[in-house]
Amino acid sequence: MARRLVPLLLAGLLAGAVALPAAAPARPAALADRIDRVQRQLSTLTEDVDDLREPVAAIDLFDQCMFTLGVSQHGTRGGPVGYLFGARRWPALSLDLDGVGTPTYAFLAFPQEEPPSIECNEDAEPERADG
Repeated sequence: MARRLVPLLLAGLLAGAVALPAAAPARPAALADRIDRVQRQLSTLTEDVDDLREPVAAIDLFDQCMFTLGVSQHGTRGGPVGYLFGARRWPALSLDLDGVGTPTYAFLAFPQEEPPSIECNEDAEPERADG
């Protein structure tokens, strides 16, 4: 994700820096000032992109590892369906693993291995062809 963002940002900045007004030729001093300004802006942009690499990687890892579990609620408080706690019935939750109906809730879930990046990164990597 970050690898795709860097070339786009640099290309956009350079495209704006190269577009000089065609009506009047620039003086050499003004052109040198503009080049210096663009180089400073490019340096600042490069630092900003470098600062964003780690947070973008964390968000990318989160996106690769998280998944949702469908959960449905069955019954109502005091109704005939649910689980018995004390003298009353309470709504029960069940995992909707079959995918037949639309679940009532979608819970975020993460792998339980420690650290989570081991397996979910392997699952997210594209398969390599032999040869």
